[in-house]
Amino acid sequence: SEVKWEMLGKLAVRNTKRNLKDYLIYLITITISFSLILAFNLIASSDEVVKLSSGMDSFKNVLTFVNIIIVFVVCFLINYTTRFMFEKRSKEFGTYMLLGIKKKEVARLLVMENILLGFLALILAIPLGFLFSQFVSLVIVKLLGIPEVIFISLNLISVGLLVIYFLAIYVLVLLNLLRRIRKMTVHDFLYFDKQNEKKMFRNNKKRNIIFMVSAILGISSLLLWNSRCSFENFSDESTMTYLMICVIMLIISIYGISATCADMLLSILLKSKKMKYQKDNLFVTRTFASKARTMSFTFGTLSMLILLSLLCLNFSSIYKGLYQTSIELTSPYDVEVFDWTQPFDDFNEYLDVIDEDYTINETLEFNVYKEPKHQIQDYYDVQFYDYDPVMKLSDYNRLLKLRNMDTVELTEDEYFLVTDSQLLYKVEDNADMQTIQFANKELRLKGIDTKSFWYSMNNTGRFTVIVPDEYVQGLEISEEHLIVDTKEETTAKLEEKIQNNLKHLLIVVDENGESHKEYYRVSVRGTVIEEQNTMTAIMASICLYIAFILISAVGTILAVQSLSDATKYKYRYQTLRRLGVNDRSLFKTIKKQLLILFGVPVVYSIIASFCMLASLNNVYKVLLANEFIYLFYFAGGLAIFFFIYGIYWIATYIGFKRNINEES
Repeated sequence: SEVKWEMLGKLAVRNTKRNLKDYLIYLITITISFSLILAFNLIASSDEVVKLSSGMDSFKNVLTFVNIIIVFVVCFLINYTTRFMFEKRSKEFGTYMLLGIKKKEVARLLVMENILLGFLALILAIPLGFLFSQFVSLVIVKLLGIPEVIFISLNLISVGLLVIYFLAIYVLVLLNLLRRIRKMTVHDFLYFDKQNEKKMFRNNKKRNIIFMVSAILGISSLLLWNSRCSFENFSDESTMTYLMICVIMLIISIYGISATCADMLLSILLKSKKMKYQKDNLFVTRTFASKARTMSFTFGTLSMLILLSLLCLNFSSIYKGLYQTSIELTSPYDVEVFDWTQPFDDFNEYLDVIDEDYTINETLEFNVYKEPKHQIQDYYDVQFYDYDPVMKLSDYNRLLKLRNMDTVELTEDEYFLVTDSQLLYKVEDNADMQTIQFANKELRLKGIDTKSFWYSMNNTGRFTVIVPDEYVQGLEISEEHLIVDTKEETTAKLEEKIQNNLKHLLIVVDENGESHKEYYRVSVRGTVIEEQNTMTAIMASICLYIAFILISAVGTILAVQSLSDATKYKYRYQTLRRLGVNDRSLFKTIKKQLLILFGVPVVYSIIASFCMLASLNNVYKVLLANEFIYLFYFAGGLAIFFFIYGIYWIATYIGFKRNINEES
């Protein structure tokens, strides 16, 4: 028994070395995948990184969810490649069985080979993941605007977690492979690599129907997606249901088109004698069609992964595009404090705390008044208050000057409305709002502004009515606000200091004797910038993490398929050489084959991602620099995608040529 295990071990090592050349791209990809998983686990478990910002605490939770997705993708990649390697070597395993080696021992041999390959990737991933973690921490520090460099230490918990992921993936993959082997006979082994090579659709009519239905489903899903991507529909509870239906329809469409496109391309070419016999068109198309018929489901899965990677890249860009707008909406002034209790607190204590560490340039106090007729708030469907928040024109103009904005002039019969750009649709072009009754007078709407709005402009947070100063006389004050402009840039430490030193003002005891923290009444711009930087760093790094893994998985599967075919179908290229095709023309044909193979899964994904991004732009355009900037985000995402994808294509092309030359 020991001799048998020793023999199997030597054979496994020899086979692993022999096949390493063909599956080098696969080994590199799973090594990088495991190293990235380790790198982000090291970042999330680092106390130094978590201390950078209060928002970094959520990094662990987000990363856990992301790692679940990544583990599934890596599991799919390894399972597919392992199954593919088994298929290509099934004749070899069948020969072993004819020589007297039992099926159980063949299974052990295959398991040992995969474990050796996996452990090699795991061993390489640990030092590489450690290096990646230093790079990711540097990116996060730069995005947070922190001058010092943070060193990420290697810890056993993160390494142990990586080992758990590794074991879980390989146990699932190898159990599935063993289940397949148990059901096979010697005949199955010897002819396994040929049993799937058959025409999927013997009936062209059936194929055409499936293609048309899939195309209609895809178009319908994108149109439905577009119809729900608006401010009006986003507040509708049914929108999420509709979007889920869109995603399901799109998935069905992608798989349907992937299953039929190869036959469609071949039938179109064969109908045209001019195209069919022109140069190498027939050879290239038949080669692609024979490949696509055996991996139509895989093409659908690859298209899904590409679509998801493009959406991740685009979402990362959109999130970075929202950066400045989010800060201006949350905290446009250095320090803001408001009070809605009565009697109102004195703001001098806040000023004293700020003055200890900062030079105060200017302070501004203003009131928000209640207009009891609530003529406008009904349009916002607000249930928590029954009045319109009102501000004096002079106070509003002072706020505008502090932000270097143009001031507003109102006549005695005019009013002005300030609201959130995302809620503008509720009141824009509303005939009922052209005039309102105010202080027994009729006021006309002069205009609506969204640029000067910020969320805590008043506690209701949706809109403010601006009227001439004299019209607020006699109105009840609902809130008092303090705005402070400082010479130095504020930091999150100031907000923490205010919360600690002025707890007696910010912790309120209700009628039941329960204490409530009202820290939301204080807003410091430095805190908002830090939180926004944190979220931008998290979202940008994680989206790129997901996109890179997905693109690499797609590139690896196509590369392994192509390089194996270079050996399996070497006689095709030898025949072309015997017919007088020179190397330059032959390599041009190979290049065309690989372009089609790598390009087919991409086309539908690019179209779908562009349509989905354009629809989402209907929602985000009011918060971005301009309504067409999403085109630059889309182009940038494509550039990153094709850069990584192109590396795999080039590596495959070089490996393909090498295999052809070696076999000639």
